[in-house]
Amino acid sequence: MFLPEHLHRIAVVGVGCCGHNTINYIKKELDDNVDLFVFDTDSRGLESDERVTRMAIGQQVTDGRSAGAIPSVGEKAAHASFDEIKQHLTGYDMIFIAGGLGGGTATGVIPVLTKMLSEEECLCVTIVTTPFGFEGKKKQFFAQEAITKINATSDSCVTVSNQKLLHTMPKSSTLIEAFESSNQVLKRSLLGIYSLISTTGYINLDFADVRTVISGAGATVIGYGQGVGEYRIKQAVETALINPLLEDYDLEKAKAVLINITADHSLRLDEIHLAGELLTEKIESEIPIIIGTVISDFPQDDIKIYAIFSGVEKKVSNLLKPKGIE
Repeated sequence: MFLPEHLHRIAVVGVGCCGHNTINYIKKELDDNVDLFVFDTDSRGLESDERVTRMAIGQQVTDGRSAGAIPSVGEKAAHASFDEIKQHLTGYDMIFIAGGLGGGTATGVIPVLTKMLSEEECLCVTIVTTPFGFEGKKKQFFAQEAITKINATSDSCVTVSNQKLLHTMPKSSTLIEAFESSNQVLKRSLLGIYSLISTTGYINLDFADVRTVISGAGATVIGYGQGVGEYRIKQAVETALINPLLEDYDLEKAKAVLINITADHSLRLDEIHLAGELLTEKIESEIPIIIGTVISDFPQDDIKIYAIFSGVEKKVSNLLKPKGIE
């Protein structure tokens, strides 16, 4: 069941090529009352349609081309089209921003957007990917710089490390399969948060719960797991937590946790208790921990767990600035 249109105004913004792909992936899975935007410096393929508003930004800066893998060009493009972008994004209760960091457009534009939205009464969730190792240290550094800015201005920033994701794939995976996997994780992260406020649960989660967990949180990680059979809870929790995408973050330092469990009518109270216990056993007890459940037509004995840990700290140090970057 979906929320009535008048309760919350929600938009999803894709920035750059990766962000554009994300919008194309998810547009059929979102309610019609969710507004979709694409902002890119490259004007090719940006014709709007009845579902998506696509806008070429900073045309006087890039002449309708890409930002040339230079974040400062993307940033200038965003400032050049600032007023028009702001006009599009005014009046929303919640905005998701998606893009791939390391290149020029998303890396330069997204921090401008998150700073803009931080001055509005709008919940901003940013979901970004970082480069594969083979894309070079310069792109990794640019991505990390952008993430630092985004964490300071976006309510929540979920980072999907393509390099970490690569470790979960067979060595025989093709380049197309690698980027497809990255797009799928980005899509699942975005739709997972959206579903929390668009689906009515038995123990219901709503916009206020999501706001409590992610408002002003900064770095955020998401665990997703499925289980089946007698030990389905433990299996789902282990899958959610034993995840290369979570390895760089200290979950014990989380400032809030939101857990959503989806299962059929066989879901037991002791299973809900166990899931919460396993997911938060090392978390500070005084932080907000919110649990919701959705009873659906899941196959019998199947269970899905979706956990958000907000305000986490990164374990590893930032990358050193590569030579040749001023």
